[in-house]
Parts: sequence; C-alpha cells; structure tokens
Amino acid sequence: MSHIEDAFQSSGGPSDFTLLEGLYQLAVTGHTQDWEFERLNNAVYERLISSYENEDVTFAQHNSALAGS
Repeated sequence: MSHIEDAFQSSGGPSDFTLLEGLYQLAVTGHTQDWEFERLNNAVYERLISSYENEDVTFAQHNSALAGS
C-alpha cells in the first residue's frame, strides 16, 4: 500500500496538502493514467467545488448589489 493510499485510509481523511502533494508526485513521475491519480484528482476536484460553490452565490449577490438590482 502506498503512502497516498494510506492517507485515504486515515481517520478524518487526508489534508488538502496531502492530496495536492500526492497528485503532484504522481504527475511528476508520469503516473497520470493510474487509479491513484484518478482518485486523488477526483478528491481534489470535489474539495475545490465544495469550497467555492458558496462563493459563487456570494459573488453573484455582490455583483447584483453593485449593479443596483
């Protein structure tokens, strides 16, 4: 079992840093077709979406207020 897979097994899930570091290491070594890369890529994408989806609403509301709507 790799250190990347170990991070997924740990309680509470891996940190953002661990996910990005694992994704980076796989990309640098050219392992972008492996299941580990796909799993990490999906985890990073899901975290980004969950982190920024609420900001889209806030941004839209802010722009509406500036436009006088």
